[in-house]
Order: sequence, then C-alpha cells, then structure tokens
Amino acid sequence: MTRAATLESLRPATVDRIVYTTITMMSVLIIYDGWQHLRLFDVVGVIVGPVVAMFIAHVFSASIAIQMAADGVPTPRPRMETLKSELPFLLFCVPPLALLLIQYLVGVALTEAIRVTLCFGLLSLGWWGFVVGKRAHLTGWGLAISTAFGLSIGIVVLLLQVFLQPGKLISG
Repeated sequence: MTRAATLESLRPATVDRIVYTTITMMSVLIIYDGWQHLRLFDVVGVIVGPVVAMFIAHVFSASIAIQMAADGVPTPRPRMETLKSELPFLLFCVPPLALLLIQYLVGVALTEAIRVTLCFGLLSLGWWGFVVGKRAHLTGWGLAISTAFGLSIGIVVLLLQVFLQPGKLISG
C-alpha cells in the first residue's frame, strides 16, 4: 500500500480522536505543576489518565445514546459492541509513553522529556494538518497553510502554559 493510499484510507473519526487526544494530553502536560517532584510511574499516570478518562466518557455517552434510541434498557450486546469499538482508542497513549520511556532510558530528565513530548505533540498536529491538506489534494502554498494551521493549534496549546501558569515565564 502506498503512502497516498494510506492517507486516503484514514477514517475521519479516527483522525478526530487522535487530534482530540493529542490536544487534551498536551493540555494536561502543560498545566500540571511539579514535574520535578514526580517519578516515572507518576508521569505515566499523568499521560494515561486523560486517555482513560476520554475512553470512559466515550463509552458512557455512547451507551446513553443507545439507551435513548432503544426507548428503554438496551441488551448487553450493544453495550459490549460500544466497549469493543472504543477499546482501540486506548492505544493513543502509546506513542507519547514510548517517547517518554525512550528518553528516560537514555537519561533525559523527566521535565525535559515532557518538553520534548510536548514538541512532538505540536509536530503531530502539524502532521495532521498536512494529512488533511493532502487528502484535499492541496499542493504548494495551500498544503503549507494547511500544515501551518495544524502547527498553529499546537502553538496555541503551548501558549496556554504562559497564561495558565503566570510568573513561570519570567521566573524561569
């Protein structure tokens, strides 16, 4: 399968979840204070926690929608189908965890590893902007603008750190 065919086969709902999870995870990593006091296991929890919370929210909201559509209590089968359909989204925490663990194993401090992970999140958003541009058959400036839009969303998320943690920029 060619790279173009791979980009064409991406389902919009999957890309939606990837981007949503990336932004949520970046936000949690940005506003969390006290990285210097955490151990590796704690940082893993900070990364996995939002993904698990989103998984639970999606399963719960889909179950409510199924129940409302059924005008009563649905059988366990639709609930299990919902659960199974949402399970793959738990894998979205694997790339940032792998990046974090690799950095940790080579001796990078956790605070620096978080910064690098955030930068990869920003680059990921730029990548998805590129993917959308390619799927829309953009070239040249159009593709550059689409990619820049994804990067700009990541930059806005990173700038939230300045506004949500006042004094950090000046003091450190």
